[in-house]
Amino acid sequence: MSVREPTIPPSAPQAPSIAVIVPNWNDARYLRRCITSVLDQDVPPDELILVDDHSTDDSVSVMHSLIDNYPRAKLVVNPVNLGTYGAVDEGLKRTSADYVLFLASNDFVLPGIFERARSCLARNPGVGLWSAMMWLVDENDVPIRLHPSAVPAMHDAHFPPAECVQLAYRFGYWFTGSTLIYHRKTLIAAGGFDPFYKGLSDLLTALIVASRRGAAFSPEPFAAMRIHAGSYLSNTLADAKTVETMIGRLRSEGPTLEPRLFTPAYLDRLALRFQFAAIRGFGGAGVGDIASKAIGPRRRALRLIDRIVPAGMRRTRVALAFVILRPFDIAPTIWYRFFRTAVVLLRVRIRNRGAPQQP
Repeated sequence: MSVREPTIPPSAPQAPSIAVIVPNWNDARYLRRCITSVLDQDVPPDELILVDDHSTDDSVSVMHSLIDNYPRAKLVVNPVNLGTYGAVDEGLKRTSADYVLFLASNDFVLPGIFERARSCLARNPGVGLWSAMMWLVDENDVPIRLHPSAVPAMHDAHFPPAECVQLAYRFGYWFTGSTLIYHRKTLIAAGGFDPFYKGLSDLLTALIVASRRGAAFSPEPFAAMRIHAGSYLSNTLADAKTVETMIGRLRSEGPTLEPRLFTPAYLDRLALRFQFAAIRGFGGAGVGDIASKAIGPRRRALRLIDRIVPAGMRRTRVALAFVILRPFDIAPTIWYRFFRTAVVLLRVRIRNRGAPQQP
């Protein structure tokens, strides 16, 4: 009689390590909220790396007071100002974690982010990135609304590279910077963040990483981005000439950098999305500038808006510009942004017994 060998159950997937890198320049006012949101997690990250970019306020002393007794945290003080992405690179040099979250010093994460991210990443080993949704809050941490990013799935999901390329074409982006956790080696292989693209660099890098290694997503808010004057992204989008220069460079270099993503059809859509973003960044005042760069019916329609819609009617100017520049995004915006975001918000309120979500 033969003896049957015992069946050995497959081992559970190993959770990857995660590092959080916080670049900071003169944001002492918000540092405590940012850093404690990371340290107070029930499941914290494996590393916290703070990079002070030669601040002139009391940022360094604030950071010391918060992390000196936390063995997983370290502080890097740049002797000169390197800029946002220079500070990011300094932090990236100092970690060997599997995945990395770059958290702006005036933003913060919400409870459960690293537990949820690890779970999703462990189920999809080597995936290029994980992201979730986030709140927009004011300077006093009061929630304004959910960030209007697309919601590509209503449950934890994994999208292989080819599907990520399709999603980028279909509705642009679904990433929120304060939740984007990158596969470190894939990020480095993609060239990291190109400072030329300023506040749009992380979006473009995320698209490239996702098109190479796929993406995981959780339809729940796990971070908060602070809305304030002079943010890096708003300054980038408010400069129509800079946006146009970025589009030109992407047209010439994108197909070589990532040919599956930067096809002529996608680049045409991306150019129109960037042009609309510039109009929105100007509060509708940039319609005339974009009209001068458009061609055919789009140019005539934008010039008409600029001529007949008063400058004070900002929302109307922006809405009409959206219809003219991005008609292909109307249906996806209604479904993937408005409707699905409303469903997520309802889930959050039910879980909190109807009370407004307080990050």
